[in-house]
Amino acid sequence: MRKLTLFLAILFVSVLCSACINNIAIQELNNKAQEYMQKGDIQSAICRLESSVDLDGTVFETRYNLGVAYISAQDFKKAQEQLKEAVKIKPDFADSYYSLAVAQESEGMALLEEDEDDTSDVVVNVVNEDDEFSGLKNIAKDEAIVLVTLLNSAVDSYKKYLELKPQTQDRADVEAQISYLEETALKYARKYELAESPDIEGEN
Repeated sequence: MRKLTLFLAILFVSVLCSACINNIAIQELNNKAQEYMQKGDIQSAICRLESSVDLDGTVFETRYNLGVAYISAQDFKKAQEQLKEAVKIKPDFADSYYSLAVAQESEGMALLEEDEDDTSDVVVNVVNEDDEFSGLKNIAKDEAIVLVTLLNSAVDSYKKYLELKPQTQDRADVEAQISYLEETALKYARKYELAESPDIEGEN
C-alpha cells in the first residue's frame, strides 16, 4: 500500500486572542500543548488540549489542534471526531479537511495493516498480475465496508481541501493521492461486491 506522503503539511494553528478573550486559560493550555508537541511529548499535549476543550468546546483552534495531536498519536477515530467538530465551528478553513482526510485514510490503512499482522485469518492474494484484485488483502466483508467508507470519505475531504485552497502548492500531490484512494476503494468495492451498497458513501 502506498504510504502517506502528505502528513508533514499538518501543523498546529495558534489560538487567536479574540477567540479566547474571556478565557486566558484556554490560550495558555494551547500554547503549552504546542510546546509539548514540538518536544515530541504527544500525550502531554493531548492532555492539555482535552482540558482546553473541557473549558470551552467552541474554540476552533483547540478542536483542530487536538485532532492533529490525535493523528500524531495514531488515534485516528478520535482525530476524526475532533476535526469534524472543528469543521462545524469553522467550515471554511481548508486545512481542517486536509487533516480530516489524513485521519480517515490512516484509519483505513491501519485496518489493512492489522489484518496483515494477523496471519491466521488473513492472507495476501497470490494471483496473476493481470487479475483485477492483484495485491489486495483478503479481509472480512464488514471490514471491507469500513475500509471503502473511510477511503471514500478521505477522497471527499481532500477534494474539499482543494476546493477551498485551489492554489495550494501541494495540489498535484493531493490530486495523486485522491486518484490512488479512489482506485483502491473501487477495487475493494468490486472485490466484495459493495459497489451498490449505500454504506460505502462518503461521510462528509
